[in-house]
Amino acid sequence: MTPMTAEPLLSLQDLTVRFRLPAGETVAVDGVSLDLAPGEVLGIVGESGSGKSQILYALMGLLASNGRAGGRALFQGQDLLSLTEAQLDRVRGQAVSMIFQDPMTSLNPYMRVVDQLAEGLVVHKGMSWASARAEGVRMLDRVRIPDAARRARLYPHEFSGGMRQRVMIAMALLARPRLLLADEPTTALDVTIQAQVLDLMAELGRETGAAIVLVTHDLGVVARLCDRVAVLYGGRVMEEGAAEALFDAPAHPYTRGLLAAMPRLETTLTPRLGTIPGTPRSGGAMLAGCPFAPRCEARFDRCTHERPALHPLRSQGPGRRAACHLSEPAT
Repeated sequence: MTPMTAEPLLSLQDLTVRFRLPAGETVAVDGVSLDLAPGEVLGIVGESGSGKSQILYALMGLLASNGRAGGRALFQGQDLLSLTEAQLDRVRGQAVSMIFQDPMTSLNPYMRVVDQLAEGLVVHKGMSWASARAEGVRMLDRVRIPDAARRARLYPHEFSGGMRQRVMIAMALLARPRLLLADEPTTALDVTIQAQVLDLMAELGRETGAAIVLVTHDLGVVARLCDRVAVLYGGRVMEEGAAEALFDAPAHPYTRGLLAAMPRLETTLTPRLGTIPGTPRSGGAMLAGCPFAPRCEARFDRCTHERPALHPLRSQGPGRRAACHLSEPAT
């Protein structure tokens, strides 16, 4: 795991995301605070609707028109949430890149792939089109697209799903960003291609020195790629820590439920998969208590009316935190 430096590359401080709806305001991200070290891979996991993707959209200035972000998102000491659109464009084009879940809706169907790759270099790096296209072809070859020089002139629909996702990785890493945001980048891919794409992301991340924030609901993906994990539920961080330590000794009932629901291969029998009772919370008003309390089999009265702080778990090593009254240190 990459050690946390005195100056994190990215620091989220009480980040909130709210949306205005006809019925009132709904909170998608509720006071998230996280740090990311240079070169580190952070996984953000949780069920659908937990607020994972909205964190990335807030950082990139891509929230829906009825959404607004609060708190601070310091990237290299600069608050991304306070930037103008022109300032944010410069950051997005050079220092921060994003890989989206569905490459077919992220790539322009009317432009050849090589031109889409080259455009960012022309606009943000001042390169000529010829040089930028040549660099784009080199990156396509780097992400292992066969016959890259020829296929670079094809349109997105002429690539398979796995190859389109490789194009997105190439596009995201072409400007050698300091920070790479990945929103469920392998969800639509089959297992074999998924593994190849994940390994490619990790390899290129190490080569370029980019830190990665990976949003996913798949704990297997996290175990394969991530140094550290933040578990989200109802827009709040339930638990955080080094991936191996968190998987070995989960401290929050929600994390234990997620892990119990994972299929396992280390047994000759076919055990019944665990389930979490109830329905996942997705947005809504801010709650006084723990958002997971209605589904938690270990809840007690305090859980429903007092918000648990995200406190350190010092006995489980540095960087471990959990937001659960059951794991609070004795006073």
